[in-house]
Amino acid sequence: MTIARMRASAIALRIVEAWNAVAMRWPPVAVIVIAWAVLALPLVFFRGFNSDEGLAVTIARTAVEDGEWLVPHVFNVRWIERPTLLSWIIAAISEPFGQVSQITARLPIVLFLLVGCLLIYFLLRKVGAGVAAALFGAALFLACPLVMRAYVMITADLPLAVLLFFAFVLWWDGAAKRSIGLGRWSAIGVVLALAGLMKGPQPIAYFALGVGVFVLGSRSWRQLPGLILAGLICAIPLALWYAAIYRPGDEGSWAAFMRVHPHPDLIFSGPLAASVRLLGETLPAALAAAVYFFARGFRGRDRAPPGFVAALACYAFIASLFILFWPGGSAPRYYFPMVPALCVFGGLAYDALAARRPEIIVAPLLLLTAGLLVYALGYSVASPFLPARFRPTQIEAARITELVQAAPGPIYRTGDTALNVLPYVPGRIHNATLDGLGAVPGPAWMVLPADEAEALLARRPDKLHAVMPVGEAQQWRLLRLDP
Repeated sequence: MTIARMRASAIALRIVEAWNAVAMRWPPVAVIVIAWAVLALPLVFFRGFNSDEGLAVTIARTAVEDGEWLVPHVFNVRWIERPTLLSWIIAAISEPFGQVSQITARLPIVLFLLVGCLLIYFLLRKVGAGVAAALFGAALFLACPLVMRAYVMITADLPLAVLLFFAFVLWWDGAAKRSIGLGRWSAIGVVLALAGLMKGPQPIAYFALGVGVFVLGSRSWRQLPGLILAGLICAIPLALWYAAIYRPGDEGSWAAFMRVHPHPDLIFSGPLAASVRLLGETLPAALAAAVYFFARGFRGRDRAPPGFVAALACYAFIASLFILFWPGGSAPRYYFPMVPALCVFGGLAYDALAARRPEIIVAPLLLLTAGLLVYALGYSVASPFLPARFRPTQIEAARITELVQAAPGPIYRTGDTALNVLPYVPGRIHNATLDGLGAVPGPAWMVLPADEAEALLARRPDKLHAVMPVGEAQQWRLLRLDP
């Protein structure tokens, strides 16, 4: 062994020893909670609405303000693509305060993030992994780029993934004891029902296909009635919701959301492009999981109980393969339920290789994970001090609110204009068509795309005038319609 290699090995060993020392010195649950709080809680307060967060927030706001709980509404327009349990949770939390705020909207997401970390940790401990390995699994979850963007993002992807993983943990805990009673299967069905109400029935395939294939493959015939029972419990509230809100023609919206129509350009190129994107979005968890399977292929055994690796692999990968080759195409967020399983495999990899191959495998994985967590920490710490970077929609909304309060009137918009700005603005907000806005009486305010604003100004030059541009790229216009 060369001197350089000996030094590298010594450095790698010190890195692993440092991680082990952290795991042994402080209570592991406290470490997870502190890491979660430092990385995510500042964003609850200092990250403005972005991406498509305004959709869930607006549905929750409409439920609180207008009582539209069963049938989701985006202001005055029905939105029936899928159930919206996340918006209902946000609305329930916000109801005592009379309004939906950024804090009440982000609170459920950040709590689901913590639950996901704890589920990974406790499952790893339950299957025989050491404390350091279990903590590493939780760290992989927080360091995954897909998860980092979702720390506080008000979309259903993170809660859905955590609920599905919770259903798997409930099932495996019973399966490992060879005792899954009626109560446990019923609880699994309830958790799956909650997951289905987050985003519709399709993501339930992660559990149904994964556990179903494992049950059939392992010839665990006694589990089939319980699995069917859990499926029925899951299906009932979903079926009732779809039946309760149905209007003729809604099936077209459901089909479009579920991407049941093939996209010819994605049949061959889609899986390849999605695989590349997915690898980048799930590092370092995907790399750690691959290392685990590679090492397991050579060693042939580890601490995991019999059947656990096969069961978790079925849960993680069978539905993912279907999504990868889904004719309507896929996006990285569709694979979110796979991420907790990858982190568990990563924790098992740490347990198997920390002592045997620290310099080649484990130390680089620790450094990669630490680097991503440092990036996330920097992002979180910077959020209070860079309002223009982290809260542009909130700043825009404050400008609009000041003007509207000085000259009251309802606000109109077309399509999803100012999706993340208007949820901050108090008052009555309506969706309308451009033709409909031609007959709206004043006083009123309008937020429109620039081209639509120009067209409407030309049609109503007497009482309608432009007030200011809106949006980071100034792509919208705030208009005032005088009485």
